[in-house]
Amino acid sequence: FKGIVFDLDGTLIDSPLCFASIRKQLGIPEGEYILEYLAQLPDEVRAPKARELEKIELRAATQASLFPGVAEWIDELYAAGTHLGIFTRNCRTATEHVVRSLGLKMGMVVTRDDAPPKPDPAGLHRFLECWGMSPTELLYVGDFRFDIECGKKAGVKTALFTNGQTPTETWGADFLIHEYPGLDLNQ
Repeated sequence: FKGIVFDLDGTLIDSPLCFASIRKQLGIPEGEYILEYLAQLPDEVRAPKARELEKIELRAATQASLFPGVAEWIDELYAAGTHLGIFTRNCRTATEHVVRSLGLKMGMVVTRDDAPPKPDPAGLHRFLECWGMSPTELLYVGDFRFDIECGKKAGVKTALFTNGQTPTETWGADFLIHEYPGLDLNQ
């Protein structure tokens, strides 16, 4: 692959984000997806909840740590000239904090502030356009259904990061990554 785009939370980093807790704090019914629920609210209700969500994400970003092997694999991919990026449902402020504080060498970052959130593939289309790649040259790595669905909609190969667990569902991912350094791209 000429380019690899990663999800952030649960894929590259371990952070204390707890979606059940966030739903409770923001008054979002259990089982609802946070961003989708907020999007359908009137602006006067949505705006303060969105600001609170950003505060929660930034607090979690200050406590985030890389999964074992991530730094080494990113360094190896970067040295090999692979285009690297992040496409996340997080806000830009929290994402930039993580990238900067954990020293992630990413050429491009797309957040929900830049493109519609996953599973919408618009963010991945931005990478393809910016990097001048065809979908067959890009891999998207994530840990959740929305990541795999997004990659499939964009026509790119997908990898599900399992963090050493046996997944109950793979959502049709092309590859499984159980731990980093991940895939041997020289195969």
